[in-house]
Amino acid sequence: MTFYFLSAVILSCIVTLLVRVTPLVLISRLELSEKVIKWLSFIPITLFTALVVDGLIQQHDGTFGYTINWIFLIALVPTILIALRTRSLTMTVIVGMVTVAILRMATLF
Repeated sequence: MTFYFLSAVILSCIVTLLVRVTPLVLISRLELSEKVIKWLSFIPITLFTALVVDGLIQQHDGTFGYTINWIFLIALVPTILIALRTRSLTMTVIVGMVTVAILRMATLF
């Protein structure tokens, strides 16, 4: 591993961390209006929807049309159940990732 590669990885980590943490720190110190807080409350569901749609519908290079990713469709069932039960984006994402990993490992055999 060269010094150039190591420094590029470390600098990338620092920049990524700054980009993600700085807005959180700035917003946490501000008094936000009721409208802004209500608008921000919709962000988790929009992120979840974007992740789901992006994972379910695929377009392959050189082909026309779209296909369904069946592993994601099957994993969607326990993920939605956890989302409705816990109302936690973190738990929902973790259950979805673990379910997809298990299904992918099962299709290898």
